[in-house]
Amino acid sequence: MKNWNNPKFITFEGGEGSGKSTQSRKLYEYLVLKGIKVIHTREVGGTKEAEEIRTLLIHQHLYHVSELMLVMAARYEHINKLIVPALRDGYTVICDRFVDSTACYQAGDNLTIEDIFDLHNKLMRASDDHRVVMPDVTFFMDLEPQIGIKRSFQTGDVNKFEDKNMNFHQAVYERFKLIASMYIDRIKTINCRNKEIEKIHQEVLSLIN
Repeated sequence: MKNWNNPKFITFEGGEGSGKSTQSRKLYEYLVLKGIKVIHTREVGGTKEAEEIRTLLIHQHLYHVSELMLVMAARYEHINKLIVPALRDGYTVICDRFVDSTACYQAGDNLTIEDIFDLHNKLMRASDDHRVVMPDVTFFMDLEPQIGIKRSFQTGDVNKFEDKNMNFHQAVYERFKLIASMYIDRIKTINCRNKEIEKIHQEVLSLIN
């Protein structure tokens, strides 16, 4: 990925408190300093409409399928109003969460990981040329939920997902590991246990360069 003249779509994934938001922001800041055209965004969110959906999603208790449909609606707005236009304008896009998080958090209740990826491939397309939008590379911040959740509660900003029981978070973590094994060409796993933020950042840079 040394050729930054070609814009890249880079995502960061992981459970609560895994450090993905910190690392996605640090990569963004690094590329800005290098003079590379880059934007930083997040899911659920990234546009005015998607951020409004995010507020509903993370604070209201909804049916499982309703959650999935809201995530998909927000992503379609995000893809076509921000991500695709930015890539076409020559910007690298760094996104905090994307489809892998949806597969990990919204799977269950008769919805499989494969179901969610199938929906993404059918629906999450650029509105003009209908190409499926997927990341060029994804960094999975591998950290056990017992550690990550403790970190999340220390920040004091807890939403309904962080407040779920440990069985839920363990299931999410296992799904992340499974997806990482399914898409080894795209997903780069970084072991974050007992590592300083700067050390993890350097690992991201070594993989991306």
